[in-house]
Amino acid sequence: MPFPSTGKLSLSGYSEKPESALLRSEMESGPAKQALIKSRVMVERGITLRYSFAEYTAFKTWFKSADCNRGASWFDWTDPIDSTAKQARIKNGDYNAVPRNGGEGAPLEWDVSMIIETWDN
Repeated sequence: MPFPSTGKLSLSGYSEKPESALLRSEMESGPAKQALIKSRVMVERGITLRYSFAEYTAFKTWFKSADCNRGASWFDWTDPIDSTAKQARIKNGDYNAVPRNGGEGAPLEWDVSMIIETWDN
């Protein structure tokens, strides 16, 4: 099941952090040695999406559904940098939603930030 395609991705809140594929061993003298020990690594991508109230409500429904399983399940996610579909999940099942505007009643927009984990191929 794909990640909901609604919402506008904020590139100002986007980040990528690949885990190391190396084993580093400090030496008694001289430079440390490094060896490649992984052929694939996980990449953490910090993202922030701007949702309308209806889109945020739909995201919460999707997040709780069996398709996302509150962040535990893998889903299809299109990487905004290379437009490639990747298997992803929401790290720790955490997201942070902040209302953007609105007066009385429900906010008109929400900024939803989370860390997406993907495999780097």
